[in-house]
Amino acid sequence: MDETTIITEDVNGTVKVNLQKDKMKAYLETTPSCGNGIPCSLEVAKSVLLEKGIVFGIDEQQIIEALLEKNWGKEVLVAQGKPAVDGKDAIIEYKFVSSKDKLLPKADEEGNIDFREMGLVNNITKGTILALRTPPVVGESGMDVLGHELVPRAGKDFALPKGKNTVGNDEGTVLIAMIDGQISVIDRKVSVLPVIQLNGDVDFSSGNIDFIGSVLIRGNINSGFIVKAQGDIEVGGFVESAEVTAGGNILIKGGIKSGAKGFVKAGENLTARFIENSLAEAGQDIVVKEGIMHSNVRAGGSIKVTDKKAIIVGGIIQAAQMVEAKVLGSHLGARTIVEVGVNPYYREEYQNLIKTRTERKKTAENLNSNMQAFQRSGISPQNLPENKRLALLKILDEFKKIKEELATYDERIIFLEEELNRIKSARVRALEVAYPGVRISIGSAMYIINDICKYAQFILDEGEVRLTSLT
Repeated sequence: MDETTIITEDVNGTVKVNLQKDKMKAYLETTPSCGNGIPCSLEVAKSVLLEKGIVFGIDEQQIIEALLEKNWGKEVLVAQGKPAVDGKDAIIEYKFVSSKDKLLPKADEEGNIDFREMGLVNNITKGTILALRTPPVVGESGMDVLGHELVPRAGKDFALPKGKNTVGNDEGTVLIAMIDGQISVIDRKVSVLPVIQLNGDVDFSSGNIDFIGSVLIRGNINSGFIVKAQGDIEVGGFVESAEVTAGGNILIKGGIKSGAKGFVKAGENLTARFIENSLAEAGQDIVVKEGIMHSNVRAGGSIKVTDKKAIIVGGIIQAAQMVEAKVLGSHLGARTIVEVGVNPYYREEYQNLIKTRTERKKTAENLNSNMQAFQRSGISPQNLPENKRLALLKILDEFKKIKEELATYDERIIFLEEELNRIKSARVRALEVAYPGVRISIGSAMYIINDICKYAQFILDEGEVRLTSLT
């Protein structure tokens, strides 16, 4: 009878360490010993971890768990890092209703707007709390399993938005009005400005108005006059061929008929009963009750006509986000151009910056050529006559100044290029009908209406303007 001999090899148990890529977790994978091999022990496992640099967040109980027979060949989490806790930014809480919220009209179920309920003036009394500042919270450092410190993002601090006629407390946490007046937010600074009120028309009895605060006019702004305000402007009547400019909002309870000699320009929102044969623009939204007729109108936000008729006909209408009216164009085929998708202010600024940058680059190149010519001459600046040495220093200062300007231009141009490409959500809405003669542009794509379109919405889809139903 043959005898079978079984040879058993002695194999030691093994411990393998697997480290997560972000070094926040370490795992043990063990195998058993064979024959007379040495089995893995707790001390061996701990020494292997130490050899791999694992020094933080080690859980000894988990190491013991990894050595158990049921876990042989499996990865067991045995060390875990401590994530860093980012700091929290300071918070500025405004304690007043913004002029934008007050100005935008509220419509009833039938779409009617009560302009009597749109008071623009936001009166503030001395001692009123305008804003509260919650200081930033410092973050908490963390550590990975290799013992490396994880530095948290520091919380950003923001100062109280102190403008004119306001003061902060000693701790810098409360902003208080110093005078009675009108709230105005300009360049993110909260100011309290006195309000000028005119009970009649802007005419020869009042003259032109150029005011640092807000202006309330009970009557009309007559032809040929100029009204400027760094804050807001409210007009109880009409604006004729006048120049009206506000750094904030403009509310015209009558209508605008500025003609070719006048214009209306709001830094924020513009609201009016109608706009006819006029130039009008707003940095944010334009809301019109009855209609926009044969006018050039542009907005950095949206343009909406809200009344039952709500017509836009003739002229050029430009908005960054949306144009909406009941009726676009007319049955007579009036040429009406509607452009959305690009902030018209950004487009103009971009073109001007490109031109300015090109000119300044050329100047810098000329200055650089002059400096290189001087270097090739081998003459030391100390050996130059005083007038020539000063001229050389002037060239150097001018060159440095232009290089700093160009860096600023480049940064702004990159931002504008990104903004000019954000057109996906732009749209044009005709809530009832859009007539032939209307040309719609979204970004660089164009759509010419040749047939009557009812209840239409125009959006950008795969680079083309598409006609869709209202949603």
